[in-house]
Amino acid sequence: MYVIECINEIKTPLVNKFYKQHNAKGRANKQDQLWVVYADKEIIAACRLQNKTDFLFLSTVFVAPKHRSKGLATLLISTLLKSQKKVVYTFAYKNVVDLYSALGFNQVLTYTFALQSLFDIYKHRNIVALKYP
Repeated sequence: MYVIECINEIKTPLVNKFYKQHNAKGRANKQDQLWVVYADKEIIAACRLQNKTDFLFLSTVFVAPKHRSKGLATLLISTLLKSQKKVVYTFAYKNVVDLYSALGFNQVLTYTFALQSLFDIYKHRNIVALKYP
Protein backbone atom coordinates (compact mmCIF):
# COMPACT_ATOMS: atom_id res chain seq x y z
CA MET A 1 0.00 0.00 0.00
CA TYR A 2 1.24 3.47 -0.88
CA VAL A 3 0.97 6.53 1.34
CA ILE A 4 1.31 9.98 -0.23
CA GLU A 5 1.85 13.03 1.91
CA CYS A 6 3.32 16.48 2.14
CA ILE A 7 5.93 16.02 4.83
CA ASN A 8 6.99 18.35 7.61
CA GLU A 9 10.11 20.45 7.00
CA ILE A 10 11.94 18.55 9.74
CA LYS A 11 12.00 15.54 7.38
CA THR A 12 13.83 17.46 4.62
CA PRO A 13 17.07 15.50 5.23
CA LEU A 14 15.20 12.24 4.51
CA VAL A 15 14.21 13.50 1.06
CA ASN A 16 17.77 14.62 0.35
CA LYS A 17 19.04 11.22 1.47
CA PHE A 18 16.57 9.59 -0.96
CA TYR A 19 17.72 11.86 -3.81
CA LYS A 20 21.40 11.26 -3.03
CA GLN A 21 20.92 7.50 -2.78
CA HIS A 22 19.58 7.51 -6.36
CA ASN A 23 21.89 10.24 -7.75
CA ALA A 24 18.89 12.47 -8.47
CA LYS A 25 19.66 16.06 -9.35
CA GLY A 26 18.28 18.68 -7.03
CA ARG A 27 18.30 19.30 -3.33
CA ALA A 28 15.30 19.91 -1.12
CA ASN A 29 15.27 22.76 1.35
CA LYS A 30 13.01 23.63 4.26
CA GLN A 31 11.16 26.31 2.28
CA ASP A 32 9.89 23.72 -0.23
CA GLN A 33 6.70 21.76 0.02
CA LEU A 34 8.06 18.22 -0.03
CA TRP A 35 5.77 15.48 -1.27
CA VAL A 36 6.63 11.81 -0.95
CA VAL A 37 5.27 8.37 -1.64
CA TYR A 38 5.94 5.80 1.06
CA ALA A 39 5.82 2.03 0.77
CA ASP A 40 6.35 0.23 4.07
CA LYS A 41 7.58 3.48 5.68
CA GLU A 42 10.29 3.87 3.01
CA ILE A 43 10.36 6.83 0.62
CA ILE A 44 10.05 5.45 -2.92
CA ALA A 45 9.18 8.69 -4.75
CA ALA A 46 9.50 12.39 -4.00
CA CYS A 47 9.18 15.86 -5.46
CA ARG A 48 9.63 19.47 -4.47
CA LEU A 49 7.17 22.31 -4.85
CA GLN A 50 9.06 25.59 -4.58
CA ASN A 51 7.16 28.70 -3.58
CA LYS A 52 8.20 31.50 -5.92
CA THR A 53 6.81 35.04 -5.68
CA ASP A 54 3.99 34.65 -8.22
CA PHE A 55 3.78 30.90 -8.73
CA LEU A 56 4.75 27.44 -7.53
CA PHE A 57 7.50 25.50 -9.27
CA LEU A 58 7.42 21.69 -9.35
CA SER A 59 10.86 20.13 -9.51
CA THR A 60 12.94 17.06 -8.76
CA VAL A 61 10.15 14.57 -9.38
CA PHE A 62 11.86 11.23 -8.88
CA VAL A 63 10.67 7.64 -8.49
CA ALA A 64 13.09 4.96 -7.31
CA PRO A 65 14.02 2.77 -10.31
CA LYS A 66 12.58 -0.47 -8.90
CA HIS A 67 9.20 1.27 -8.39
CA ARG A 68 8.83 2.80 -11.84
CA SER A 69 6.06 2.01 -14.32
CA LYS A 70 3.50 1.71 -11.52
CA GLY A 71 1.91 5.15 -11.99
CA LEU A 72 3.57 6.59 -8.88
CA ALA A 73 4.69 9.84 -10.50
CA THR A 74 1.15 10.40 -11.76
CA LEU A 75 -0.30 9.60 -8.35
CA LEU A 76 2.18 11.87 -6.57
CA ILE A 77 1.73 14.85 -8.88
CA SER A 78 -2.06 14.57 -9.15
CA THR A 79 -2.35 14.40 -5.35
CA LEU A 80 -0.26 17.51 -4.76
CA LEU A 81 -2.03 19.47 -7.49
CA LYS A 82 -5.37 19.01 -5.72
CA SER A 83 -4.14 21.02 -2.73
CA GLN A 84 -2.65 23.99 -4.62
CA LYS A 85 -4.28 27.36 -5.15
CA LYS A 86 -1.49 29.05 -7.13
CA VAL A 87 -0.41 28.34 -10.70
CA VAL A 88 2.12 25.50 -10.85
CA TYR A 89 4.92 25.52 -13.42
CA THR A 90 7.41 22.79 -14.19
CA PHE A 91 10.14 22.13 -16.72
CA ALA A 92 9.68 18.63 -18.10
CA TYR A 93 12.08 16.61 -20.18
CA LYS A 94 10.56 16.10 -23.61
CA ASN A 95 10.22 12.35 -23.08
CA VAL A 96 7.76 12.87 -20.16
CA VAL A 97 5.68 15.78 -21.48
CA ASP A 98 2.80 13.36 -22.18
CA LEU A 99 2.65 12.42 -18.49
CA TYR A 100 2.22 16.06 -17.51
CA SER A 101 -0.24 16.76 -20.32
CA ALA A 102 -2.41 13.89 -19.08
CA LEU A 103 -2.49 15.61 -15.67
CA GLY A 104 -3.71 18.91 -17.16
CA PHE A 105 -0.45 20.76 -17.77
CA ASN A 106 -0.17 22.86 -20.93
CA GLN A 107 2.87 24.26 -22.69
CA VAL A 108 3.82 27.77 -21.61
CA LEU A 109 3.35 30.27 -24.41
CA THR A 110 4.00 33.51 -22.51
CA TYR A 111 6.81 33.81 -19.99
CA THR A 112 6.90 36.20 -17.06
CA PHE A 113 10.31 37.67 -16.32
CA ALA A 114 10.72 35.40 -13.26
CA LEU A 115 9.80 32.27 -15.22
CA GLN A 116 12.03 33.21 -18.15
CA SER A 117 14.96 33.77 -15.79
CA LEU A 118 14.43 30.33 -14.27
CA PHE A 119 13.97 28.69 -17.68
CA ASP A 120 17.22 30.21 -18.97
CA ILE A 121 19.11 28.27 -16.28
CA TYR A 122 17.71 24.91 -17.41
CA LYS A 123 16.99 25.29 -21.14
CA HIS A 124 20.20 23.46 -22.15
CA ARG A 125 18.62 20.26 -20.75
CA ASN A 126 16.14 19.72 -23.61
CA ILE A 127 13.08 20.65 -21.56
CA VAL A 128 9.64 22.14 -22.11
CA ALA A 129 8.03 24.70 -19.79
CA LEU A 130 4.58 23.60 -18.65
CA LYS A 131 1.82 25.22 -16.60
CA TYR A 132 -1.09 23.93 -14.50
CA PRO A 133 -3.91 24.79 -14.84
